[in-house]
Amino acid sequence: MESFCEVCHEVQFKYKCPRCFKKTCSLPCSQKHKTQDACSGIAHDPTTYIASEALKEADDEKHESNLLVQRDYQFLNKLKRSLEVDMRDGRLINKKVLQPYGSYAKRQHYDQECQRVIRRGVNCILLPKGMQRSLMNKSKWDKPLDLFVWSIEWVLCPKKKKDKTTEEPFKHVSHRIKETDSLLEGMGKIICEKCYEFYNLAEEGEPLPETKAERTQRLIDSGLKFYTKWFPYNVVRIMDSKKLIELDARHKSIAELFKNRTVIEFPTIFVAEYDEELPEAFTVVADDSTHSQRTANSNDSSNESQNNSDSDENSEPIEESSKPLTSSTAAESDGDSDGYDPGVTLDFLAG
Repeated sequence: MESFCEVCHEVQFKYKCPRCFKKTCSLPCSQKHKTQDACSGIAHDPTTYIASEALKEADDEKHESNLLVQRDYQFLNKLKRSLEVDMRDGRLINKKVLQPYGSYAKRQHYDQECQRVIRRGVNCILLPKGMQRSLMNKSKWDKPLDLFVWSIEWVLCPKKKKDKTTEEPFKHVSHRIKETDSLLEGMGKIICEKCYEFYNLAEEGEPLPETKAERTQRLIDSGLKFYTKWFPYNVVRIMDSKKLIELDARHKSIAELFKNRTVIEFPTIFVAEYDEELPEAFTVVADDSTHSQRTANSNDSSNESQNNSDSDENSEPIEESSKPLTSSTAAESDGDSDGYDPGVTLDFLAG
């Protein structure tokens, strides 16, 4: 039995109103239905209550299908699918962010021990995944440039005023700084502008020099001092340091400055006119480069094949990875990079 349009009663119906299920054959009939019956044509919220009488009335002539029941069934299926996708994505994210490392026995030292890698001769202490400094680290090998580019945190220490009050230090993280540049050459325009503001390197109203060479020369003439945190080279635990060493920001490249030094994820550079303007918690110490070089030389004989990639400027380096080391074995296995244990997973959450 053919069913005709309930508006014109002439043509076999093709559509049903999503709200009241009235049968129509065309757009004009559908619009006429909305006007005559004051129907919005928008389907009901599937979560609203529907009386049993309304459900019965929605049955077809043969009582073989019910549009309201089908709608509710599709809504529940969609909701179930959405929950399954959210649970699966949550497990994947938790594996990446919360995945611990090492054996169960070593996880008791998770708050102190850490993973570390040797990048271009720099001992990089890596923080647990998900921590802010870890997320900010964009240091990597740049294949088109054929060299390593670093992320560097800059901390500009302002001048002390006559009333002994100081402004808050300005902090900024720059990315893609070439290892072949000096600190002055790698300083970006944002840091240069702040240096001009903090240390009065230009007359009032004078614009910033347009070329990088001019900006670099102005910084050289300013006599600003550059410092970085000092860490023992063989440190294997997450720690902070309140000791600073002065760096040659003009004559040495970044690769030379941080060779055989330790950094937390990436270098931090303090800038000040005088030692007295550094934060009170920090002290400047002598650069013990002789001891660091002697320690590095003692490890070169056992790690010659691994360190070749660090000294070769024309090929992509292989990062040396180290397991979390206990204090009793740190001195013996410092240079080893054989088989970093990726740790346990959170697959047990799947159930």
